Amino acid sequence: MSIEMNEILKIPELPIIEIIDDLVQVYKEYMVVCAALKLDLFSWLAENGPASPEKIAAGTGVKPEYMTSLLGMLYYLDMVRKAGDEFSISPAAQMNFVKTSPFYQGDYIINLPNDDSPWKDIDVYLTKPEEKKAFDNISMGSARAQANYALRGTIQNVTNILKTWEGFSDARTFLEINGGHGLYAIAACQNNPEMTATVLCGTIDTAIAREYISRFKMDNRITAVSGDMMTYSGPQSDIILIAHSLYSQEDNMDELMKNVASSLSPGGLFLSNHWFTAPPVGTGMQGLYELELALHTRYHQLADKKKFEDICEKNALMIQKTGVIRSPYGEATIHMAEKKRA
Repeated sequence: MSIEMNEILKIPELPIIEIIDDLVQVYKEYMVVCAALKLDLFSWLAENGPASPEKIAAGTGVKPEYMTSLLGMLYYLDMVRKAGDEFSISPAAQMNFVKTSPFYQGDYIINLPNDDSPWKDIDVYLTKPEEKKAFDNISMGSARAQANYALRGTIQNVTNILKTWEGFSDARTFLEINGGHGLYAIAACQNNPEMTATVLCGTIDTAIAREYISRFKMDNRITAVSGDMMTYSGPQSDIILIAHSLYSQEDNMDELMKNVASSLSPGGLFLSNHWFTAPPVGTGMQGLYELELALHTRYHQLADKKKFEDICEKNALMIQKTGVIRSPYGEATIHMAEKKRA
């Protein structure tokens, strides 16, 4: 159906166009929440609330003439609560938007429109995906966002699997490869008080991992260093963990696994958590979820699980157990391999 009107006065008045106004409204709400996060309003309110709009404005730097309407927007989203003339932080915001909370998700939200987010250049991803190598951690913001997201279950699930290894309680050294955030090392050390760890951060600034290491009070047990497995020359570790960091290394997989094996103590554990090529999932009717899954899958799949296992065993990493772990991007495969003793 073609709609063509050349006379302005014949175009009917449409004060409300739901499909447009709703979309714009959601975008505006997102930007308001981003502003509140960047101003650290929620952390201030958690420490100083309940407080009047005037006091909150003085404490956060927001101009007083905007404060009441800003709080009204956050009240509508159930991020603040109101009693009389004072506002306090809601339980959900206290958990997810206060920087000192272990469940903090603010970086995940703020990073969505950043330069290294796929949503910034979604048109390029859709039409010229070959121009994009991946949408992995590049900036400190994206690394923090990935850390926020990993704390929603991935770190916990992988660590619980790691703990099932019979040698876990006797392990004393742990190496996390290219995680950038160090959360696997932190969780492992929390569950083994005798363990120390090194976080190999790849090209990501080690400041991210050091922030988390300090937040979880592990400064005396965990060290974050630059570099990757192809250049690492540190001492052997009892456990080496690599999660979702091998997708760009398929051409170098044999050499990389050789380096993993040489950095692993005899009888030590290598744990891998990665996605492998699988049939497409869904019918297309789940819209945004399936679109994100399709974009992600293009850059985050190892082609051949059997080949990966063969390379591991060729380098004396003997597969002991495999399994799957659920994630927002489908089922990832866990491999647990022990280094063959001489």
